[in-house]
Amino acid sequence: MLRIVCTYFSFVICLGVFGWLPHGTNSSLVDSFPRRNTGVTPSWTPPPSGWIKINCDATLNDVGCSIACVARNDKADIVRWEARRIDLYSPLVAEALAVDMAIKMAVQANWRYICLMSDFKIVIEALQNRNSDSPWSISSILDNCKLNVCNFAAYSFVFSPRAANFLAHNLAKWCLHSCTSSQVFLSIPSSVISDTEEWFV
Repeated sequence: MLRIVCTYFSFVICLGVFGWLPHGTNSSLVDSFPRRNTGVTPSWTPPPSGWIKINCDATLNDVGCSIACVARNDKADIVRWEARRIDLYSPLVAEALAVDMAIKMAVQANWRYICLMSDFKIVIEALQNRNSDSPWSISSILDNCKLNVCNFAAYSFVFSPRAANFLAHNLAKWCLHSCTSSQVFLSIPSSVISDTEEWFV
């Protein structure tokens, strides 16, 4: 049985504001909590203690495409990341593959509590089962994602506005301009690591 690691109050906040759900929980529970429009620009925030938050993104231009994901813990430390170039020109498929890469990374790392975020709403809503008519071009990718999340004790898929997804966005852009499909980088340039500013070549 999943142990609740936070107090009742913080658990309600987790469910109502961020959308973290134990495995198998009906996502409609989240919709029952009131949400306020504060007028404040969204920004990245750490997950609860014991959780890992993974932001994903993809970027394309006229010469290629890259996908990236970056995982951080409750102290905002980067604990793992991946970025690679892929040979396709579909934003939808690229964004779905970024999520798939993030889930596989989390499985390999043996993490148990995962919040996965992307700024591509179609993919997130399909994974939340809110969009039953997801495009056929990503159906097999999403099926694979849903199969792999069974490895987690609890997980959630959350839509993240670009303003709260800058690091993954920057990492994907940097990879597209700096990597080949076979390159492996052991560190991220400091100019890429930002939650508030976009990286430029």
